[in-house]
Amino acid sequence: YELKDFDRKIIVPERIDLIARTILEHIKPHEKTIIFCVDQEHAALMRDAINKHKTVRDGDYCVRVTSNEGEIGRKYLELFQDNGKTIPTILTSSQMLTTGVDAKNVRNIVLLRSIGSMVEFKQIIGRGTRVFEGKDYFTIIDFTGATNLFYDEKRDGPMSTASPEDQAKESKKEKNLTFDPVSSSDHDEFHVPKQKLKVKLLDNRELKIINIETRYIGEDGKPLTAEQYLLSLVGKLPALYQSEEQLRTLRSDPKTREDLLLELRKIGLDEEHFRLLQAMFEAPESDLFDVLTYLSYGEEMKTRSERVGRVLEQSLMKKSENLSAKAFLEYLLAYYQEHGSTELVQSKMGELIKLYGRGQINIVDFTKAFGGQEVLIQVWKDLQKELFRI
Repeated sequence: YELKDFDRKIIVPERIDLIARTILEHIKPHEKTIIFCVDQEHAALMRDAINKHKTVRDGDYCVRVTSNEGEIGRKYLELFQDNGKTIPTILTSSQMLTTGVDAKNVRNIVLLRSIGSMVEFKQIIGRGTRVFEGKDYFTIIDFTGATNLFYDEKRDGPMSTASPEDQAKESKKEKNLTFDPVSSSDHDEFHVPKQKLKVKLLDNRELKIINIETRYIGEDGKPLTAEQYLLSLVGKLPALYQSEEQLRTLRSDPKTREDLLLELRKIGLDEEHFRLLQAMFEAPESDLFDVLTYLSYGEEMKTRSERVGRVLEQSLMKKSENLSAKAFLEYLLAYYQEHGSTELVQSKMGELIKLYGRGQINIVDFTKAFGGQEVLIQVWKDLQKELFRI
């Protein structure tokens, strides 16, 4: 059997189960997602598999919307299109959602079937291109190699965000424009390459990265390889900091770190791309700024646990006579070790205090216990200076 035969001629429950778990691992729990399946039966199997492994308790978290659902399916679709609602979060379908879906906050498009028509490809991807406040990008998760159509010379013009009526006209006009589904021989195995990819930089340094199976989209809408994305990123970083010392200074202060994170997002380095950088460099336990320091200056990456261990031995912790303050600092270090420095920004200070107290702490009283707001803020800053001093 070839890849195109799965879920059509042959059904492997273990494979469906693995795909469902993989999807849930790569999306956030409340991100609206559309999964395009082989047929209605496959859509039902994927719905059941997603609901089997979901962490959200609501029974309508993932639903099937196909022609068989009738009025119930239309009701689910209306709820999904309501940007003020989060349930249902995931829709599975085959053909029904290719056009006519006005859901602006779709964050993920999952492709589980081959796509033979460029028109259909544009329409499917167009489900994710709708503009919505706070939505800077959307993610395509491709299990069939359908995104190779991005490379096809016939892919002219933007993805379809037109009305259902216009899309129907477009389909009729180009109904004879079809493409052979991607050959399964190139895509029937998903694995991490054994050899690392070497990326040469302008300063004669050479980086070795894992060439993960991820497609990046450049500013011009063209796909980039991992190497091309990395070289593009390295070329943009000097505009944000000019030396290793400056980067260390910026990361050490909660306010300037938050400002830098905003600038990084503008050049395409958001939370998702950072996780991909960690995978490239096999550095899941390192902080974003340790990865950037290595990328920009070749400095050895430290793990978050190494940084925490060093701080626990320093004078800042040993000199603290206020037991309440010391307990809070230890909590912050543990939180950093698990989540990274992107969570220790200035705007999240109040939220972290509430998390520390499990919602039972009065922030005013908590601040007084530290000796006042200025003392609390200074301790908060001093801890992070110590954490990122080297």
